[in-house]
Amino acid sequence: MSSIQNAKIRFNEPLIRRLVYAIHQAVSEDAPSFRREHYMETNNYAKFLNSDFINENLRKHVVDENIELHHFCRGYLWDGCLLIDHGHKVTYTVATFATLNAAPKKHGNRPYYLQSLLFSENREFEGSPKQMTIADYCETAGFVPFTDDEYVSDFDEIMQGAITRSDGYCHYIVAYNVERSEITDIQLLFLDRDFAEVDSLSLMDYVTPDFATLTESNYDTTEENTNENEEAPRQPYKLRPGLKPALWAMEEEA
Repeated sequence: MSSIQNAKIRFNEPLIRRLVYAIHQAVSEDAPSFRREHYMETNNYAKFLNSDFINENLRKHVVDENIELHHFCRGYLWDGCLLIDHGHKVTYTVATFATLNAAPKKHGNRPYYLQSLLFSENREFEGSPKQMTIADYCETAGFVPFTDDEYVSDFDEIMQGAITRSDGYCHYIVAYNVERSEITDIQLLFLDRDFAEVDSLSLMDYVTPDFATLTESNYDTTEENTNENEEAPRQPYKLRPGLKPALWAMEEEA
């Protein structure tokens, strides 16, 4: 594993192209079309509609023999999905920037799922600048921080044996902002256990790709075609406590 000083994102461009397409298709075409066709007196379901279509598109456009779509349950009202890239040993989740900025402060009877994933997979990395640790957020709010064992136990419950902490996987977050059915920002974030940035890449160049290039028969996710050290366009995003991007109410994700 790379040292802290030399840590870089393991950039799998073919996967990222398909992943961004799945998100863009969901928020710009699928969800708006569904809303138009199923408009009701109240539309409370819309809060999670984008993420449902994103997960559906991940199954259709991203999953292959090396990429697994893994489901996990958080109670009986919400099901989560994450991608597992077994070839590059990376897991991915998708979230809006609003959700991501609120994640370090979330507290309940168990850790928020992103807290457990970052604690378990990215524990050997240190981001900067350091703002507050998860423990700081809990103590400031008057909560008792979760123990290391609780994070580990929750990670094991999420993964259900698909991977273990000793397998050497890292976790990346694809964070996006959408306004009026258009993606205004999307980035690949490599964060440490306290949500401080280790590395980041802007993915805006992949928002409107020619989908024909994504479905060619020579699509390959092998090491030869995805140099982990290759530089991609980058525009670092710094997480700031309290940041609330302006989101269209019907498109806000939890």
